[in-house]
Amino acid sequence: MIKKFGAVWAVDKLEKRISNIIGQKRVDKFLGKRKGLGKSRSRRITEYAWNKPESTKRRVKRINTALDIAPYAATGAGAVGIMSMMSGNNNNNNNKKG
Repeated sequence: MIKKFGAVWAVDKLEKRISNIIGQKRVDKFLGKRKGLGKSRSRRITEYAWNKPESTKRRVKRINTALDIAPYAATGAGAVGIMSMMSGNNNNNNNKKG
């Protein structure tokens, strides 16, 4: 029982973290969507967390890790892109001189 509440609490904490990044309005819009007259996404996520707490905790941990790494990955990708563009410009300039 404690594991189930822990999983639901972890999902709630993740939802708050994501809402700080992209905004509460977008998160509410996403979680409120339904397929036809079925359950909303938030309801399905809560039921999944209640039925499978261990799997939910693993998923939340994986998402949190990705959110932690994202700024560094984006910076690294941007730096590599800029360096490749700069080296491409140097190669083009050398070819024009010769």
